Amino acid sequence: MDDKVRRAEELLEQRKRDRGGNGHTNVADEQEMNAAHAAEQAAASSSDRKAEELTNDLKRMAADFANYRKRNEAERTEFAKFAKSDLIAKLLDVLDGYDRALATIPDELKGTAWVEGMWLIERKLRGILEAEGLEGIDSIGQPFDPRKHEAVAHVPSEEPEGTVIQEHQKAYRLHDRVIRPALVTVSSGSEGKEKN
Repeated sequence: MDDKVRRAEELLEQRKRDRGGNGHTNVADEQEMNAAHAAEQAAASSSDRKAEELTNDLKRMAADFANYRKRNEAERTEFAKFAKSDLIAKLLDVLDGYDRALATIPDELKGTAWVEGMWLIERKLRGILEAEGLEGIDSIGQPFDPRKHEAVAHVPSEEPEGTVIQEHQKAYRLHDRVIRPALVTVSSGSEGKEKN
């Protein structure tokens, strides 16, 4: 294309020189000038198209990069949100131990200072875990949900079939993800009901 543009410029220069001599142009010169002008316009149009293509490519790359950054930031946030879930799941065993120990304290010892201290420690531990996004999931009386419950037994009861009737270990969720399902006993319906 550059050769055509250069040729067109040369023809224009030659035409200007020829006009300066006699003021007339012949048909061949005019056709060459028109062709040179058309080539010049084609080259300019081609350059404009190429510039527009490159601009669009650059815009697409910038949009792709912005999307990559957003996706990367979302993944990083999600990772930070659940990075401590393993540690919290391990601490749940400690919290369960406190709950079991405090539930078996005899009535005559409940007002003593060391029992109150144990309650205080349990409340602080629970408060720290809740501040990190931990929350307990109630199971008793709820329909069995395999995402939140793990059945250890099915027993006949007055509750409708598939209802959780006893909780052996509490379920917890961290933010919106269950990190420990509940160990539960599920009703298999009443004893008098015939099974098909």
